[in-house]
Formats: sequence, C-alpha cells, structure tokens
Amino acid sequence: MRLLLGSAVLVALYAAPALGQSRAVATSSLAGTVLADSSERPIANAEVIVAALELRTRSDSTGAFVLSGIAPGRHMVVFRAVGYEALSTEMTFAAGERVDADIVLRPAAAGSASAQSLARVDVVAASASGNNPRIAEFDERRKMGFGRFLTQEVFEKSEGRKLSEVLIGKLPGVRTLTRQGARILVATRGSISMDPRPCPVQIIIDDQVRNPGLGQEMFDIDQVDPSTIAAAEFYTVSQRPVQFNRAGNAPCGTLVIWSRWGPRG
Repeated sequence: MRLLLGSAVLVALYAAPALGQSRAVATSSLAGTVLADSSERPIANAEVIVAALELRTRSDSTGAFVLSGIAPGRHMVVFRAVGYEALSTEMTFAAGERVDADIVLRPAAAGSASAQSLARVDVVAASASGNNPRIAEFDERRKMGFGRFLTQEVFEKSEGRKLSEVLIGKLPGVRTLTRQGARILVATRGSISMDPRPCPVQIIIDDQVRNPGLGQEMFDIDQVDPSTIAAAEFYTVSQRPVQFNRAGNAPCGTLVIWSRWGPRG
C-alpha cells in the first residue's frame, strides 16, 4: 500500500522487533530503502534526518539505510536527495522496535532548488515559545541552518537540573570548568588553542553581554534557571551572525539565551 504524502510517496511502513535488541532497550531504529518514483531504482546518498534528535544518516549504493538511537515517541523524519523533492513525515517509534519503510521520492521540477542541490532542512523541533518578542527572530535564524539551536522544550524536560548540565553534550566543542565555585562554559577548540588560559564562551542574555571577552570577568552559567529559558542558540566564530559580534574579542564561540518573557524593566 502506498500513501501519498505531499511531494513524495511513503510505502511499506511497518514495525518489527529491532534485530539484536530486547524490549528493555529504550531506543528504536528506522531502516529501509530510498527509491526513485516510477522506476523504483535505488537512490544512493539520500539523507534521512530526525532533526529534533540531531540524528541523520545516508543511503548506500543500493538505496538502503539504517538510522539507530531514536528515542521512543512521534518524530518528524525528513528524506531528501539531490534531484528529488524532499519528503517530511511524522513517524511513531516504540522502544525496542525497528520501523521499516520503503521511501519513494519524486523527481524535482526542472529549475527548482532541490534539482541542483540540497536545501536546508525545514523540519525542526517545535518553535520556541513565551512572550519574548525576539523569539520570532530566533526561529528565522534557526531556519537558516547555521549554529546549534535549543527550544523551550529542551529546557522544560530538564526540571531540577543545572543549566551547565543541560547544555553539555548539546553544544559542540564546549565543556565546563569550575572557578571559585562558578561553572564556566569554555571552548575545547578555538583560534587561541595555543593559549594556556581557558577560552570562555561569550554569553549574551536577552541582548545583554554578560562576559565581554578574554580577560574579563567570567560568567557563572548556573546563575540562569533553565525553566526561565525560551530558547538558546550557539555559534562558533565562523557561524556567528554579525549582530552577536558585540565584544570583537570572542574567539571561543557565543551562546545567546532568550528568556521566556524578555528583558525586564
């Protein structure tokens, strides 16, 4: 049975116990083949993306793919390849099961962007929320695909945890140091890698720079309550938008935090 979904076709979708896994395993997997519409020939190097979980893989020369480590629940999955229209569809994953899906993509119209190259992935986590008027700008930057973006959902799931604990593992090339009881975000790589001093990440909260740059007072990231955050965005030096290049001396990356209600006063 084939189901027409937007610009592509999803076929042969069913769940089966994941190979080599017991029902006690908390994650699921997605496996299948990406095929071309009408001819059903395999499409090699097609992308399979679960953007909300930051998971992706590519099909091999036979069109086959396997994406593992998917948390149970409903997730938006994107299938795309150069020369074909992308397919975005919501799929349900159960713990310890494998979802098998044969994916049929339609050729892109001549002259369209996808006919020449892969565009950014438009399917992302739920929009940031709250009453902060700057959230709309956050959502627009997220669509551009540069940087790392965390929505309010991430912080709501972290009740009782410190912000440093929430961020580590989600920001590339960043770790924490303890200085006089304060938790400091520092880069593990950067343009001053030969400098023995810690390389602090620049912190901007609701448009206010909290640590201007090297040699300045470091900011205790755990001063910020995760439950008050609507969104956060992290940029390396090469990714950072010009509006966040405030200090002119932040070679270790920039973390921009937006509170749920915006600046006070």
